Amino acid sequence: MSTAKFDLQPTKVEKLILESIRTARLGLPDWGAIAKEQHIALDYLMSRVDWMRRVGMIK
Repeated sequence: MSTAKFDLQPTKVEKLILESIRTARLGLPDWGAIAKEQHIALDYLMSRVDWMRRVGMIK
C-alpha cells in the first residue's frame, strides 16, 4: 500500500490569515476587522484559523 503525500497550497483565505499574523504589530491580528474588510463571516474566519492551528500551519 503506497501513501501519497499531498502538498496543499494555501487558499486565498489561508494566505490572508498568514499575512495578517505576519504583519500584526502587537500579537494577534484584529480578526473582526479583517473579516469585515474582506466581507467574510467572522465565524468562518475563526474556523479556518482553528483548522490551520490543528494542522500545524500556524502556532
